Amino acid sequence: MTSSVSVALLHDQMVDKNEKLVTTSVTLIDIHDISRSSRTYGMHDFFIVHPAETVRNLVKKLTNHWEEGFGATYNPNRKDALECTRVVPDLDQAIAAIETRTGVRPKLVATSARGGDDRISSKKLIEFMTADTTPYLIMFGTGWGMSPQLLARADYILEPINGPTPYNHLSVRSAVAIVLDRLFGV
Repeated sequence: MTSSVSVALLHDQMVDKNEKLVTTSVTLIDIHDISRSSRTYGMHDFFIVHPAETVRNLVKKLTNHWEEGFGATYNPNRKDALECTRVVPDLDQAIAAIETRTGVRPKLVATSARGGDDRISSKKLIEFMTADTTPYLIMFGTGWGMSPQLLARADYILEPINGPTPYNHLSVRSAVAIVLDRLFGV
């Protein structure tokens, strides 16, 4: 099942703490850690989605360091993790890449720290994913989360990750690891 699932880390159409629409920055630790989680749980692709060409070029330069030359020989595990990592300018490019590979438009699954009546459980999503061969793209937001417009594009929105306290502001790399483990852990 995981070979038809991909992950996207979105940076555009995010909201800030004041609910303003923003584009967030890419962080090196997110690239490495989410690549490692994606590889561990068998994701086909990990898309880093950012609209700025200079930022995408920087991400490519950083990942190339670990995929070629000294970085690749110094830490082969990181090279292996980055094999599924792709950099694209927008969500539509990630969707198109999956559709080109599979011949089918992926179902979009959004994640959010905010609850709502339209949220589904991880268990329900597993049922949907095992019931057919449709590819899935699990979207993770940065900043203070995805804009309402972006959430509206999703076929499903997962329930938030809740701990025993009211505090709920995980790093995106932690959220990715928890969601992937809930969906694909053994």
